[in-house]
Amino acid sequence: MQRIIKDPGFWFLLLMNGYLIYYYQQQPGEFNTIIWIYWLQSVLIGLFNFFELLSVNNPDSTSLSLNSQPVTKGSMGCAAWFFLLHYGFFHFVYAIFLLVDKSSGVNGKLMLITAGIFVTESTMQLIRKRNSLQTEKANVGKMFFTPYLRIVPMHLMILVPSFLGITASVLFLVLKTIADAGMYLLTTQKDFSLIKSLSR
Repeated sequence: MQRIIKDPGFWFLLLMNGYLIYYYQQQPGEFNTIIWIYWLQSVLIGLFNFFELLSVNNPDSTSLSLNSQPVTKGSMGCAAWFFLLHYGFFHFVYAIFLLVDKSSGVNGKLMLITAGIFVTESTMQLIRKRNSLQTEKANVGKMFFTPYLRIVPMHLMILVPSFLGITASVLFLVLKTIADAGMYLLTTQKDFSLIKSLSR
């Protein structure tokens, strides 16, 4: 827990989400911008996760199977490309939905600024993790499936509001923050008890 509190990346993530919530409160007409920022960040997360999978040198063979065979160092390339295509397909479908329903009034400048900040932070994190990816045994299953946490808010934003009678914006912003924080903890905190239980 102390490691989480002292982790600047975790607080950076919460601050970014806090700013987007504040931005929406000040500019309620620009919810579409926030949706597109989330989509773009999600795509970038998938891309950096692809790079991490390619960097794995010592995969845990019990954590993932490909074609009913345990994952090995030699099959990590196939695992990485399969993830990229599968994850990318989800976001391609969501991009079509957003272009049809959420394309008006998007603040392109804010999207580029947040994307630049996110790429910088993700690059630094990848550099910090590169040595461990080369030397330590990697839970490839966790690496493969954790980014899909970000798809949940998009699904629920589409389905839940019509059933519960609440606004999609409020639901989305809450779920986005939870998903971002949860994914960050799952991918960075090795001594967190929840992560240990999930990776067994």
